[in-house]
Amino acid sequence: MAAPVQAAPRKPNIVLILMDDMGWRDPGFAGNHYIETPNMDRLASEGAVFTQCYASAPNCAPTRACLLTGQYPPHHGVYTVVDERYAPGQPHMKVLSTRGNDELPEKTVTIAEALKQDGYATALIGMWNLGRGRNGAPGSPTGQGFDVYRRPDDFGFAKDAYRDDQGRYLSDALAGDAVAWIEKNKSKPFFLYFADHSVHEPFDPKPELLAKYQHKTATGLDRGVTPEYAATCEAADQSVGLIMDALKRLGLDDNTLVVFTSDNGGLPYVVNPLRGSKGLLYEGGLRVPGAVRWPGVIPAGKSYHEPVLSMDFTPTILDAAGLSPPPGQPTDGVSLMSQLRSGTALNRPAVFWHFPCYIGKGEPMSLVRAGDYKLIEKFTGPTYELYNVKADPGEARDLAKEEPAKVEQLKKLLSAWQQDTGAFLADQPNPAYDPKAREPRGGGGRQAKGEKNSQTNSQTDKSPPSA
Repeated sequence: MAAPVQAAPRKPNIVLILMDDMGWRDPGFAGNHYIETPNMDRLASEGAVFTQCYASAPNCAPTRACLLTGQYPPHHGVYTVVDERYAPGQPHMKVLSTRGNDELPEKTVTIAEALKQDGYATALIGMWNLGRGRNGAPGSPTGQGFDVYRRPDDFGFAKDAYRDDQGRYLSDALAGDAVAWIEKNKSKPFFLYFADHSVHEPFDPKPELLAKYQHKTATGLDRGVTPEYAATCEAADQSVGLIMDALKRLGLDDNTLVVFTSDNGGLPYVVNPLRGSKGLLYEGGLRVPGAVRWPGVIPAGKSYHEPVLSMDFTPTILDAAGLSPPPGQPTDGVSLMSQLRSGTALNRPAVFWHFPCYIGKGEPMSLVRAGDYKLIEKFTGPTYELYNVKADPGEARDLAKEEPAKVEQLKKLLSAWQQDTGAFLADQPNPAYDPKAREPRGGGGRQAKGEKNSQTNSQTDKSPPSA
């Protein structure tokens, strides 16, 4: 009698959770003692934490493009968010910057497309921010591999609103829809990209959570965090809990890879002791929380200390699904699965960032990190700054004059990378530049409305940019 045929093991489900503007140490697992994030902490304790997790760009749109393609910004051309206040060539800009692409190039194969071609159900619940094409258009989510795309206005939420006229909270509505979609697709492998709008300003927290933090005292590095911000973070944590609980209830827990991170560094008053904030290539503008969980595959309770970037999650997810990166398309990220399974070191010689744009206090910069050293090229100088981020995570001491040989070594690495990737160089003077001109105000969407919620912070380079 022939032996029974063994069914092929089911491919893992993938849940990618992306927060908006969450600072590098806002979750408890990253060291926060004021904000309560039990669900994020559970996810991290049952999986692995990246202590040096970085966004691939200092603001929203380019990081999302990196996350979906595994590419550095010069390869997909999305350099910054769409904001006419920072359109190139304005009088307050010293050099000619670029806006780059508003959406991914049409021929780009996203992680959603690669997984869909392999039989996965795919959904984006939340924020896209890579163009405004209508569903089905080549640059829209459903034109880039997602079967389903739902955004806040699909649930009746006004632009930038956390609550609707019925009192529903946005993160709850998004997470509830994500759970319903998981339930509908539980019988086959699925890829859920849950892109919450939290914790972006302006805040409108749940009253019970706001009251809780108004009666709780922040201490130490958390002292600058407002009750409004803390309440918004905990509400986001509750949405993560809804999804995690659903996976367990449906028996999908052990066969699901969950990735958790944020799109850029945090707001000025939550990134201590780091320098900078979103929009800048200092640590405060790039460092983000990062954790992954896959029971039985990724050992629990581990921490990894090499730099990991948003672009690494695409090859990691494809590797977990048994797939290779799309052929004929540059993939700059590396799979983290060998490190996560067995602790294998990544040993990358260098990683790079490139932001040839103006936004808020941010100006055109490029960056290479090799080992513990980080070289920033400021195109408006042109000047170079050198930091040892292990010895000086707050980037208080510029070593450029003390270690000129290291500067020259890293300049060569950075220049070669810029040439290899075809990066736009903001190294030409702006003929319309007027040193007396000031940045135009207004039109900044959620950020402009939320500035009243920000606290003044005296640390250098910490004014929050828009978007």
